[in-house]
Amino acid sequence: MQPITNRYEILFVYEARDCNPNGDPLDENRPRTDPETGEATVSDVRIKRTVRDYFLAQEPDVERRLAAGREVLIRDTLKADGHLCEGKDRAEQFLKEVARDKKGEARRQALEEAVLSGCIDARLFGATLPLGKNEPSLQLTGATQFAAFNRSLHRVSPTLVQQTAAYAGNAKSNQKSFAERWLLPYALIAAYGVVNEAAARSTRMSAADLDALLAALWRGTADLNTHSKLGHDPLLLVVAEYRPGYRLGALPRRIALADQDREDTALRSTRDFTLDVGELLQGWSAMSRLTGLRVMADARLRCRAGEQVDDFIALARAAGLEPQALEL
Repeated sequence: MQPITNRYEILFVYEARDCNPNGDPLDENRPRTDPETGEATVSDVRIKRTVRDYFLAQEPDVERRLAAGREVLIRDTLKADGHLCEGKDRAEQFLKEVARDKKGEARRQALEEAVLSGCIDARLFGATLPLGKNEPSLQLTGATQFAAFNRSLHRVSPTLVQQTAAYAGNAKSNQKSFAERWLLPYALIAAYGVVNEAAARSTRMSAADLDALLAALWRGTADLNTHSKLGHDPLLLVVAEYRPGYRLGALPRRIALADQDREDTALRSTRDFTLDVGELLQGWSAMSRLTGLRVMADARLRCRAGEQVDDFIALARAAGLEPQALEL
């Protein structure tokens, strides 16, 4: 497949209710927040994990994933002794069949070919793999990058919840112990990504890869089903396409909550606000280098542009744009 030739921006708005969007393992797994603004933050690593987990769930068989070019490079794999693989061990898993007698740059090129042919996350996000002492490393800059921290559009209030545990706390106890976990009652999060056509030439990211990424964002977020993550729901996914070298930029900062009937930390659902997208639509309307707009939206999300309140697609059309429904 041919690499993409245009530039793209991704705006992905989703809600997290009574769950932990991105816990900080160095701080009792509290939801990550900005200490100055009180906004929830979700790292790019967490978003990429959601995407990778979705790909793995779609096809559990490794050989089939490899044959389809849908293997996931960055995932937990084990060595023969049962310990987790290091980067060089993961590299060897690809090299053992294609570069047994190769060394130096030829060995690195063989690894690059094997990884890019077989691994969709390498084509999307890039990869760094060491080959061993005195050997060149594989370093690929990903065509798709998400913001380091993707923020909620309002202040949040992390809450500590105590629950009865399933078992006793020690061998002599006659009562079950207590468990604690942190969650956010509600957060509306706006994630932002850019797909760079120049980097796509190196990683071979195709239009099919982009469509797979978009499906993974929407469906993978909806499929989050762990104890700490259940409660995620996608609300709005917008993909803007531009001529090479151009983008509007700062998409999350061009939207804001409006018509709130309560304080930020008291928000609990989409009924409590509208999403003001007026500035965003104005920016795109004035940009001649925008070549396409694709949208998927949950009907629960009400949007505002000026005095008009409607769904996102209707407001975009009213602004003179020609959005297309995103088929996932």
